[in-house]
Order: sequence, then C-alpha cells, then structure tokens
Amino acid sequence: MIRTLLVGYGGMGKVHYINTREISSAEIVGIVGTEKDREEAEKTGLPFFLSITEGMEALSADAVDITTPTFLHKAHVLEALGKGADVIVEKPIALSLQDAEEIYNAAEKAGKRVYPAYVMRYTKEYEILSSLIENGEYGKVLEAYFWRLSEMPGWVDGSWLFEKEKSGLIPFDLHIHDLDMIISLFGKPESVVEYVPDTDDNLKHFYSITYGYGPLSVRAEAGWLRGKIPFSSGWRIIFEKAVAMCDGASIRLYTEEKEDNLTPHYDRVISTGINVPPTGWYYKELSDIYSAILGGKEGRVKKEEILAVIETAEKL
Repeated sequence: MIRTLLVGYGGMGKVHYINTREISSAEIVGIVGTEKDREEAEKTGLPFFLSITEGMEALSADAVDITTPTFLHKAHVLEALGKGADVIVEKPIALSLQDAEEIYNAAEKAGKRVYPAYVMRYTKEYEILSSLIENGEYGKVLEAYFWRLSEMPGWVDGSWLFEKEKSGLIPFDLHIHDLDMIISLFGKPESVVEYVPDTDDNLKHFYSITYGYGPLSVRAEAGWLRGKIPFSSGWRIIFEKAVAMCDGASIRLYTEEKEDNLTPHYDRVISTGINVPPTGWYYKELSDIYSAILGGKEGRVKKEEILAVIETAEKL
C-alpha cells in the first residue's frame, strides 16, 4: 500500500482525492493546503498540514501528489523529493525547460521518480489513437488535427490563470494536453508556426498552430473563448486508407468499405467536480501511476517527452 500526501485541495486536488480512494494499492493519509483549504480538507477526516515538510515529518508518506497551481509545482516537487518521496505532479510539471531539467536532476540525485499526471496519455482514447498510427494498417498519416476549446475560465481564485508567469497561459494550461500527445506520437516538431489573433483585452486566448514534420503537418487549435460554450476536445487523423475521428464522446474509423465504432468503455466512471464530465480518465491515470510506483518503474510519460513538450510550449 502506497501512503500518499495530497498537496492542494482545489478542483484538481479533489479529483485526485476522489479517484485515489477507489485504488486498492494507494491511500491518501494527509492533505497539505493553505488556510483557505483547511475547512474543506478537514471534511475528509484526514490530518491537514500547511507544508509538505510538516506533513512528511508527521506521516512519513511514500509519495506526494501535487495538484497545486502551476507556478508552485517546481518548489513543491523539489520539497517533496528532498523529503524522500516519489512525486506525482499535475500538468504542466514546470513552466520552463530549465525548471523541468532541475526537477529531473533533483529526482535522480534523490534516487526517486517524478510521475507527470498528463491525463490524456493514460486514456483509452489515446491508446486507440496510438495503435492506429503505429500498426500501419491504414497507411501513413497524411494529416492530423487536434482541438481543445473552453469558455473563458471564471473559476480560478485570484485569476492566477491569466498571468503568464504563473500559468503559462493557453500553451501550458490548455494546449499542453494535445502537444503532449502530438510529441509522443510524432516526435519533436521540426517547425512551429502559430496564429494568435489580436484582441482588445491583450489576452492571447486563441491559438491556431501548425507543427511541421517534413511533408506532414499536424495542426492544433486551443482557446478560452468568450462564449458560454461547452468544453470540447478531439482529433481527426487522415490516413492513406482511412479517417479516424474523436469528438470527445466517441471514436469512429471510416474506410471506403465501412464505418467502425471504436469508442472505449471504462469500467469506472467517476464524477470530477470540475468542468470535465464524469469520466474514467483520472482513475485509469492514477491507477497506472501507482502501479509504476509499486514496480519501481518510470511512468508512461517519459522524461525526454516532457522536456520536448515544455521546450516546444515555450516557443508559443
């Protein structure tokens, strides 16, 4: 049983708490947060602390799960590694390549591992997409398109999400999910071309990006839009002999002969409490991460991929 100290009890902290309770190989033994988090966190019945150091010294947890705002990730990861814990950390792991390299160097020095919680890479949808590309049954990829769109966030206390030095804005907060998939599937891009429209509020809230891979172009759109639109994300891959499409709810494969429904089934679908519908994504992600921790193995998301994602995001 892996004893985990959960750091942060906002929206994503609650997602991790709810899902970890369903995992037989792990248990959250304490919560770290600010005074503002205390009342909500103490409803769990778990001990509450104001720092990782305080929590680790009291509980000697095996792992630390960090779900705090992005600009706190580096300091929290380094503090947890310094206390001898393996670390799970929400996306993005850091806001610069230099900081990410410092984190991995610290983990190596401590003899511990860092497990980035980049949820899309742990989904069955990604596994299907990866398999379609890798097995080559439908020929090479001619074009790939990813999108991720949301209404303008209004749920972040203090609006830290709108400060570039704290969130990295759309490239690091929203688009990073698709960029992570793109780099894991196609590698580090040879070129990056972006279109960002000018707005009166001077906030870059819509990106249209083309990643170049020789003759192949991978396109992506990401935006916080000023309209009460439902969150949406998906992808479309055009192969030589087929087209695969994911609209966020289903996956369909079209060939000249037929249409196949490849939509995956999740055994456990759990409410998130955030602007993402009930899903099996986070349970699968955390289950896989805890399995890797128990086995002393690297997680699904590799160090070199994370560094390439952050280096590319810094260019946007």
